[in-house]
Amino acid sequence: MGIPGRSSYVFLASLIAALHSMPAPARADDIPKVATMTVALEDVSPKYEFVGRVEALNAVDIRSRIDGFVDQRLFEEGAVVEEGQELFKIDSRALDIALADANANLARAKATLLDAERQLARNQSLNQTVARATVEQSETTRDTAAANLQSAEAAVKQAELNLSYSRIVSPLKGRIGTAAFSPGAFVTTASPALARVVQMDPVRVVFSVSDRALLDLREAAGNMSKDELAQRYQTRLRLSNGQIYPQSVPIAFLGNEVDEGTGTLAIRSVFPNSDFLLIPGQFVTVVVSETTRKERPTVPLGAVQQDREGKYVMLVTPEKKAEERRISVSEQREGSWIVEDGLKGGEAVIIEGLQNVTEGSAVEIVADKDASQSAVAK
Repeated sequence: MGIPGRSSYVFLASLIAALHSMPAPARADDIPKVATMTVALEDVSPKYEFVGRVEALNAVDIRSRIDGFVDQRLFEEGAVVEEGQELFKIDSRALDIALADANANLARAKATLLDAERQLARNQSLNQTVARATVEQSETTRDTAAANLQSAEAAVKQAELNLSYSRIVSPLKGRIGTAAFSPGAFVTTASPALARVVQMDPVRVVFSVSDRALLDLREAAGNMSKDELAQRYQTRLRLSNGQIYPQSVPIAFLGNEVDEGTGTLAIRSVFPNSDFLLIPGQFVTVVVSETTRKERPTVPLGAVQQDREGKYVMLVTPEKKAEERRISVSEQREGSWIVEDGLKGGEAVIIEGLQNVTEGSAVEIVADKDASQSAVAK
């Protein structure tokens, strides 16, 4: 076997040096651990908040149309009553008697008219032997009897109407309050309200907007008319405990005059209220936003980094590699950047562990948070 030449020694030396210069395989302990969050698409259209007050569309004070003693109270205080449901019963014995008397007078008037018509017919058949004055007198008697019959019929209708007033019914569906009179109490047409019924579904929410804010809003919307403005925007409610009311509705009414004292314009929206969560007199926060949603990706402030080239975020690819993504943002809202370009939504953005991550490096996801977990390690 021959002795290796110099070139062989040089090749072996180069190979050994190259092997020593290669990086050692990364151990599992060396892979950066990160927390990610899925980029969410959120409605970022402008929102405006006002203090509003819930009002009933209809509220009726229940009063007596006749004088009499309260015979019965036919409802539970605070309960929901239906339209036409009987609420109170007034003692009707005197009214029953008055109706019977009116019916008797009606029968008497019918008999009188019938007799007058017969007498007139008899005198007319004897026209040759009966004086003309007698016939005319018979006609007058007949006409008087006819008028008395009409008066008796009207008296019966009035008596029936008075009797119907002894049954006091609810004119609408709603929640009834406390009864001001108990059975046995005497009420008159001048008495205070017996009870109050308030319509609960739907209800109206009223809020006021300054004339300047309304002008700014119209200018931002391209100088739309008030009607077009009402169609473009919708309203939602935030209750006193922070709960968001589930229904959103369009603006139903824009006032036609600015209040001289406050410089504001009244605006109303009508909300369904089948579960009676909204109570007339209640104060709420009215959130006004555009009807058409403007959705954009949003990322937490702490996930966005910046260098001389601009802002960027670090993403995790399906292969568990870190990827740098350049983004353009518009504004901050509720602890997040609104992203106008660079993200589409659904990407896994790194929100914790950024200090150990570089472009293309392998990463290990130790926590995957949803968009509601906005607390980010800065």
